[in-house]
Amino acid sequence: MIKEMQSVVISQPGPPGGGPFRGRFFTDYSAGPFKDSAEFQGWFNHKLDICKHVKQCPKDIPPFQFTTFVLTHQDISPRNLILDQNGEVWLVDWAFAGAYPPAFESAALLAQQFFTGFNEAVLSLIPRFPEEERQLDSIAYGLTTAALA
Repeated sequence: MIKEMQSVVISQPGPPGGGPFRGRFFTDYSAGPFKDSAEFQGWFNHKLDICKHVKQCPKDIPPFQFTTFVLTHQDISPRNLILDQNGEVWLVDWAFAGAYPPAFESAALLAQQFFTGFNEAVLSLIPRFPEEERQLDSIAYGLTTAALA
């Protein structure tokens, strides 16, 4: 299912239909909308710069360089899977979904604190992006404590 979603390449980042960007890699106040991928990337690099400035992430984290946007869910967990009477699995709760870099899916699974066995099983089956996962993990301070910066 995730590989199929990631086969859908979309030119502009963001949620379907536009509007604020929500999910683990945005602040509680959301973010955007962004006029294009450069502005989207700039927002992430600003968060990274803040974290580096206050020594809340390693200095060697490289700037974000987003080149591809694919369909991502960003909240894959057992609570969002439904098995119907025909044995088909449905993925529900698309509140954080949209066109984002492929690493958003694996990074979101890595960051979940619940269902660790499930997360590890899914992560073993999907494409991984270690450098991007590390980048996304490194901006946590910029998304929480420095959310308004």
